[in-house]
Amino acid sequence: MNDDLQARLQTVEGLLQEVLLLLRAKTEEKRVRAEYNAKYYASRHEKRLLGRIKNPDRNNLNLPMGWDRRLKPKMSEWALTAYRFAEDSKTVFAFMEWLAFTWNNSVYHHKPVTRSGGYNHLFIGFSGTKALRAKWTDNDLFGSVKRTKFTRSQREQFSSALWWNWGYGVLGKVLVEMQEHEERWEKLPEHWTRPMLLMMGAFGMVEVRTGLFFDPNEEDCHKVARMYAYAKPDLDRGWAACKRGLFGKEEPHVTAPTT
Repeated sequence: MNDDLQARLQTVEGLLQEVLLLLRAKTEEKRVRAEYNAKYYASRHEKRLLGRIKNPDRNNLNLPMGWDRRLKPKMSEWALTAYRFAEDSKTVFAFMEWLAFTWNNSVYHHKPVTRSGGYNHLFIGFSGTKALRAKWTDNDLFGSVKRTKFTRSQREQFSSALWWNWGYGVLGKVLVEMQEHEERWEKLPEHWTRPMLLMMGAFGMVEVRTGLFFDPNEEDCHKVARMYAYAKPDLDRGWAACKRGLFGKEEPHVTAPTT
């Protein structure tokens, strides 16, 4: 082999060594970055879960009356937030939006309700540590329907909508805490209290017309249609506010804290 060819081979060999060293460095850099990212996101996830509670091993809205007893300490805080909204001249629907957002995004390890593909996906339990979800339509979840007349099957769907459980077990429990502040409660106008009571379903005991109390569990389809017609404007706004809150990207209607 002549000297010129040998020199060329040595040059190529040197370049290959440089490329190999560079590739090794890049591979090591990727490994270190991947480990860093894994630790970073794990740490961020742990921080996000601080102060949150584990979801029950079932649909959050299928607890007895939708009531998670572990939330009781939060109810008094949420009641004060409701008064803050009212006294800052914000609507009750703004508060419902805030409450739905807070309950869905800041309380549990896994969001009770997510949305994709045109469906609501409700947490229903665990497979190992993985959250399991099931699809629900708006009608099945909220009971929000455009009709004011009901067949028997439509009445059953309306009465069994899971959001009545939320209206009692979350919003309704906040309302009970609000009533502990008697003077402040008595100052609230009807356009603030009535929608909250309606969202509780039969437990709200709202007389929509003389002698006609709103009760989605009423079996008489004609009577349900009558009472729903009177309650529908407030319920529609309440359901819409809750949907905005459930799927909002950031906390809505933030105001300064008060007591």
